[in-house]
Amino acid sequence: MHGSAECSQFSIIFIDQTTYSTGSNPDSLKAVDVNGDGKPDIIVANSGSNNVGVLLNIGNGTFAAQTTYSTDSGPVEVTAADVNGDGKPDIIVANSDSNNVGVFLNTGNGTFSAQMTYATDNWPGSVVTVDVNGDNKTDIIFASYLSNNVGVLFNIGNGTFAAQTTYSTGSGPAEVAAADVNGDGKPDIIVANNLSNNFGVLLNLGNGTFLTPTTYLTDSGPACVVAADVNGDGKPDIIVANSNSNNVGVLLNIGNGTFAAQMTYSAGSGPACVAAVDVNGDNKPDIIVANYGSNNIGVLLNHC
Repeated sequence: MHGSAECSQFSIIFIDQTTYSTGSNPDSLKAVDVNGDGKPDIIVANSGSNNVGVLLNIGNGTFAAQTTYSTDSGPVEVTAADVNGDGKPDIIVANSDSNNVGVFLNTGNGTFSAQMTYATDNWPGSVVTVDVNGDNKTDIIFASYLSNNVGVLFNIGNGTFAAQTTYSTGSGPAEVAAADVNGDGKPDIIVANNLSNNFGVLLNLGNGTFLTPTTYLTDSGPACVVAADVNGDGKPDIIVANSNSNNVGVLLNIGNGTFAAQMTYSAGSGPACVAAVDVNGDNKPDIIVANYGSNNIGVLLNHC
């Protein structure tokens, strides 16, 4: 026994939600400490209002009203990373309707400069950050859904970026992720090709260049992809949400950045997003899937 502070198996662990106003159509969010006070704040992309909102954590799990920063049109995904090396997280947003990526530099105390924009191809809908060329600066990778490619913006210092370098994908790249799938210490690109019913793996050759993608079949409409070691062999496997087939696919990494054929697991209707995290404390990543058409979330426990 550890006393009343420990929730029992049958306890209610969460109270009813507290809501905080955002702009119109909040599409994506990130929790990160933006002002250095040790408390996670909230960043939200308001795609209908063409802005990002920052809600500062004022303690005890409560948040101040959002401060907004103007984006271009259609900010559908947001992430946060220190792009200028000052130790403070900056904001990166994919402005899908304006065909660009916006960067907001953190000026301290949780405030941000006006965005700088970098041109993309048509409809950037997914964005991640990682150092792809080993220069210790954070680069930006995004998927341009209507142009059938992924783009890389190389960080050239002080939070500024070179013009995009693009790599062809399958049709309708909906989601991009980065992970070292072949164990060479360099992050590779994984992209879910929604209209081709596959995902592609672009191996990093070094200096930020990538091989032509190797594709692996999924079921219909892969909408989201994540990488996680699901079988404990030290190699990242691929988990994909097949939105039109109402299932989740798992493709095991069999070495050298190659993958076995997918195993599928039933989901609800229209699985749109997937995450991998250990939810039951057994040190194995479980799968959480958001079922868009069923209005629910499913949890698949890892029994490997």
